[in-house]
Formats: sequence, structure tokens, C-alpha cells
Amino acid sequence: MARENFGMPQRPVPQQPVAQHPRSRYVAPQHPMPRLPSVVPGILLIMAGALGVLLAIGIIMIPGVLFLFGGGGNVDAFNDFASGFVITAVIVGVVSLAALVTGIVLAVRTAKKRRRIRHAAMGWPSYR
Repeated sequence: MARENFGMPQRPVPQQPVAQHPRSRYVAPQHPMPRLPSVVPGILLIMAGALGVLLAIGIIMIPGVLFLFGGGGNVDAFNDFASGFVITAVIVGVVSLAALVTGIVLAVRTAKKRRRIRHAAMGWPSYR
């Protein structure tokens, strides 16, 4: 039943939304934005790799600092002592560099994927 306004019936409200051009640049998309993949794993790998490289540098510096604080001495005995540190530092460094490179690659690929999904959801053209 239509309400009356001073004796005159009001115009009915349209039930369906007004159709808009599907390729209009200024209209927000009508469907919800899809869930984007997370860049957090890539960033965490980058941080872990960088900290591991710093740790490897610290490990390789420990015997030299101890040798200097000890006042020098027998270099042959020091080389036997330092060889274990060098091996440990090389292993930590290689694993850390692998994590760092993997994190960079993962973050770049995920960012490209997020950009492609976002552009597709907005109806923008994607360029390669």
C-alpha cells in the first residue's frame, strides 16, 4: 500500500539496482575481493637468512677475537682450534644464503600473484 503525500501517491521505488556499464573505470567491482596469498613466509625467510648470515660472520670471528684476547701464542694449535669454527660458519652461511635467496624468490612471486589477482578482480588489464 502506497503512502500518500498530501493526497498524491508517491512514485514506487525501483526494486532492482540501476545497471551500470561492466567496464566502467570509475565503478567499484560488484563482487567481493578474493583472498590474496600472504607474503609473510617470504619475508620471514628473508629475515631468517639475513640473521643467519650475520650469525655465520660472528661464528667465524669468534676464534680470531679469542686469539687476540689471549695475547697470540701458538699459531699451529690455534689453526686446529679454529678449523671447527670455520666449518660451522660455512655450513651456517650456506644454509642461511639458501634461505635468503628462497625468501626473495618467494616474496617476488607472491607479490606478482597478488598484483595479478587484484588487477583481475578490479577488471584492469594485466601487463607482463
